[in-house]
Amino acid sequence: MSNPGLSNQSTVRTGLRAAAVVLLVLGVVLLFVGIPKFMASWDNPMAGGPGDIMLIAAGGFCLVGGLAAAQVGWLREASRYTAGETAPVIKDTIDYVRGEPTAPETAADGPFCSQCGTRAAASAKFCGSCGTALS
Repeated sequence: MSNPGLSNQSTVRTGLRAAAVVLLVLGVVLLFVGIPKFMASWDNPMAGGPGDIMLIAAGGFCLVGGLAAAQVGWLREASRYTAGETAPVIKDTIDYVRGEPTAPETAADGPFCSQCGTRAAASAKFCGSCGTALS
């Protein structure tokens, strides 16, 4: 079975991350240079030509491109985080729809472990967390 990703996926991902940083920094610099120049020429905006507003536009386009490259470059990490946060909720929902007991109904009702303090099931002989024998 072939790999579903690109043959040079790590190189593409690293390149997108680097491009994101470069574009974001360039966009911020262009905006910080363009906005004061545009505001200084507010009385006569076309005196120096359209250069000032073009700096602002170029900075905005660089920011948008940088954000897009960052989204694609860090997509795996964002997807893993989202899956880790939503999977337990989805599992609980499926269990509820199936009519299976939820966590509060199946809570342990046995003794506490003297070693780690975790509560065990009434029928347990050993702690489920640390393995210490329960008395």
